[in-house]
Amino acid sequence: MKDIKVDFKKVVGKQVRRLRLRADLTQDVLSERCGIYRTYLSRIEAGSANPTLLVLIALASTLSVHVCELFQETDEVPSGSRARQSTP
Repeated sequence: MKDIKVDFKKVVGKQVRRLRLRADLTQDVLSERCGIYRTYLSRIEAGSANPTLLVLIALASTLSVHVCELFQETDEVPSGSRARQSTP
């Protein structure tokens, strides 16, 4: 059996970004609602930050999903969303 290593920081980051765009939220709005810095959210979405359980729960709650959904790998791209990071 092949040993497959999953980079969960990348998986979570990709999911958070996908769900944020699906909800049509900017990084500024999502980070404010979760009580985290926008730069920290940006690092989470990039897969370089290692968010705590409390941050994952805040993100999932704000995005109206179960925390488990943040760990699901997907290639889905949100349709009709704008790839925007912050408000003008």
